[in-house]
Amino acid sequence: MAVKVLSFRPKTNILLILSIYCLISQVICQELIVTHAPKYITFQQQADNLQTSDVSKVITHTLGVPTEDVKWSGLNQGSLFNRPKANVLMTVVTAEGKKPLSVKNVAKYPVKSDIPSVDVGQMMNVIQDTFFDTNPLMIDTGVDNNFFDVHTDFDVFRKLPDTMRRMADRLLDSDSVLNQHTVGTLNSSHPTDLKLMGELQMVQDVVNTISDKPEMMSTKSPDLFSFTVTGLRDIMDKHDDQSTQAADASDLVNNFINKMTEDFKKLYKDNVMIEVLTIVPEKAGYVRKVRSLKADPTPTPGPDDSMKQLNLSKDYDEDYPAIFNIILWFMIILAIVLFSVSYGMWHMDPGRDSIIYRMTTTRLKKD
Repeated sequence: MAVKVLSFRPKTNILLILSIYCLISQVICQELIVTHAPKYITFQQQADNLQTSDVSKVITHTLGVPTEDVKWSGLNQGSLFNRPKANVLMTVVTAEGKKPLSVKNVAKYPVKSDIPSVDVGQMMNVIQDTFFDTNPLMIDTGVDNNFFDVHTDFDVFRKLPDTMRRMADRLLDSDSVLNQHTVGTLNSSHPTDLKLMGELQMVQDVVNTISDKPEMMSTKSPDLFSFTVTGLRDIMDKHDDQSTQAADASDLVNNFINKMTEDFKKLYKDNVMIEVLTIVPEKAGYVRKVRSLKADPTPTPGPDDSMKQLNLSKDYDEDYPAIFNIILWFMIILAIVLFSVSYGMWHMDPGRDSIIYRMTTTRLKKD
């Protein structure tokens, strides 16, 4: 009986190995690094991979905001009566196959990318809907083309540099990132290097602004900070991943994250959650959805807006039946009470025992 021996072509083996390597390297590069957490929040090291879409759920869950069930087993809420006063999320866009960031951390977990980025706007809406009677401190920063975009409702942050030219002038100050950190071969006169330094400087200016105005942290609602750093990826694209510029850029980001963690710990007296999310964008590019302070509030119509032209009614909220019944029966009862009181006063006999007679009898006698 002949025995068949299965054999693979060398080219097939090489392609298979390369595909597996690329998949593993992308998973390793994408990870959630927890640089600081309060003592009452603990993390399990032996946990499943975290999906990008679940990052927002984990963050809102740690802030004590009711969200959907978090199936990820890496988070343990130690106390039901304590929650962090703030959460800081820094998203660092890196290149595929690049080694992870080496920052001081409490825990780190691999992240599986199922969506391009974390939906920060959804987290802000959830916090605003939960704490509707307060004005929480929420900031989302990033770069939109050649402008540094700051998404917040506080006017004090409008004074921060918002263009590359203004940011270049800001980096010349003595308290800038350029003078406080070792930049190595990076040069702020190069657009890619300026972009990375500007993004880090924007984060530092936000911290400095809050330090100068601590009354902004006095609200009872938790604060939310989201920072996006894309300059590291641009430097890796312009230079080789193993170049000196890429290594100096990684060191700059690592040192800045460590300092940023200490600054936020000092601001909130250790009652703050700080995470760093490293992601590898798709080939189409990294998409960051923010609202510019100088942009037109009217959204640009797109192909998905064709349904809106049909003049269809909006979907009802799940609380609509309860709210409708409360308002309906309250108005009915109020109308019945008002009619009863009016009817009783109209047919009231103004006799001597009536309060109307006692109030008007003096004036009648004088007349």
